[in-house]
Amino acid sequence: MDVGQFAKAYVGQKQVDYSLVGTDYDLPEALDYMECTAVEYNDAYYYAKLGCSSAGGLKVLAYTDEYCTVEVGTNIGLYNDIKISFNVCQTCVSWPAESSDDDASAGDDEEEDEIELDDNFENYHMYDSKLCGAAAQYQQSCGWGCKKEVKKGLSSSGSSSKHAWGGFEKFCLFFWSVTAIALIWVVLKQRRMMSREDAIVEEAAMNGVGLKKRHVFPLALGIVFFVLFAMFMVWKKLTWLLLIGTNVGLFAHFVFLRRKAKKSGAGGDGYVKDAGLEIS
Repeated sequence: MDVGQFAKAYVGQKQVDYSLVGTDYDLPEALDYMECTAVEYNDAYYYAKLGCSSAGGLKVLAYTDEYCTVEVGTNIGLYNDIKISFNVCQTCVSWPAESSDDDASAGDDEEEDEIELDDNFENYHMYDSKLCGAAAQYQQSCGWGCKKEVKKGLSSSGSSSKHAWGGFEKFCLFFWSVTAIALIWVVLKQRRMMSREDAIVEEAAMNGVGLKKRHVFPLALGIVFFVLFAMFMVWKKLTWLLLIGTNVGLFAHFVFLRRKAKKSGAGGDGYVKDAGLEIS
């Protein structure tokens, strides 16, 4: 929805709401700049149009061209007087306050200010909303390009997280990283207790899927590199997937080795003292 259309619909809704309580809503001067309008300021000519400010909200922006495409940061003495509260729900339909019996017995002056409503007012008014009607009529879908511009504006204004790790997220990164290091240590320790038979079976299974023992170390380094790179780029979903997935995999491997060791017992064909990475 265009900024001008939204501002006009918002003002129209305010006029209706104020009229229901017997008051007037002054027309904001910013509505004069819904379209690109030429203005003069300090003997220089500019073009002004109502738009969005970088800090959030509406602002009368200054441009150097008649199509309002080249924005300048010059203050041309025009200010937005349409005060809108964003990030909160806007009421589509406002209702006049119900008068009590005491109010009904008030003086003649108050009776003159009361608004006369016909019998069909309630049924008609519940579907009469300038703001929500315009929002439905001029709604636009925010596609990939639109969302990119929104994120760009939020990051430049500093109102978003700027793709940064929060305090709790940093704690979780530290916790899962330390847990992964601890699991690597206990897994390597457990592998030193593997029987030769289990080591041979494991190597045969790896060869069956085309994986050699010499590939294990480069794969581990690759996972570490991708985790660190995802942390640096603040790719949160990928980071959590790799980090937690690594911990789950290491823990499952440790449980598997532990159960195999218990079944094998202390005897057997001897132990592999090289963490099961070499078979002689």
